[in-house]
Amino acid sequence: DWAAQGGLDRKIVKTAELGIRAKNVRESAAQTQQVASQFGGSVLSSQIDGGDGSTSAALVLSVPSPEFEKALDQLRGMGKEVTTDTVSGEDVTEEFVDLESRERNLLAAEQSLLELYDGAQSVNDALSIERELTNIRGQIEQVQGRMQYLEERTAYSQISLSIQPVARPTPPSAWSPAHVVSRAWDASLGVLQALATVVLSGIVFGWWLAPALVVGFVWWRRRTRDS
Repeated sequence: DWAAQGGLDRKIVKTAELGIRAKNVRESAAQTQQVASQFGGSVLSSQIDGGDGSTSAALVLSVPSPEFEKALDQLRGMGKEVTTDTVSGEDVTEEFVDLESRERNLLAAEQSLLELYDGAQSVNDALSIERELTNIRGQIEQVQGRMQYLEERTAYSQISLSIQPVARPTPPSAWSPAHVVSRAWDASLGVLQALATVVLSGIVFGWWLAPALVVGFVWWRRRTRDS
């Protein structure tokens, strides 16, 4: 990597999204502000919604990049459970180096135009050079603004923290006579249905036995009379 070989410090924009579950959401939100302060950062935004039992919080922290991992570890430890843990980084070193090079070229061009302006021989020449200077100055300010933004984003890292309450266990349902009667009634209908199925099946599948039973009965009657 040419930037690393040149001894340049890498410029990394670090961000994280962290979700935790806590027994007391409001207390954990207050601890979050203490964590930010402890590592030399601040809370950029804080929002707490809901009432007792359903309170949730969403906070955005900004901490110095060298303290980013330490702050994350401490925030993870505040919860009973970590539900989301996403960390990402964007290397903007090459963009920053390109911006520095462009800034140098623009400043050099501005200096040349200033020298030409000082030696302008006519009003038209002066006005033409002045227009070029205005254009160059606008580009310089744009480049410097982007460089300042990257400096700030790499010096401080952002952590988006979501705090949800610990899920409460579902209480056992209360005993209800009506519920018991309803279940017993449904069970009895099931038994009757099963018995009816057996009887009807026997009738339908046993019809072919009827002739044999009649013949057998007649034979038995005759034999009884003969004896």
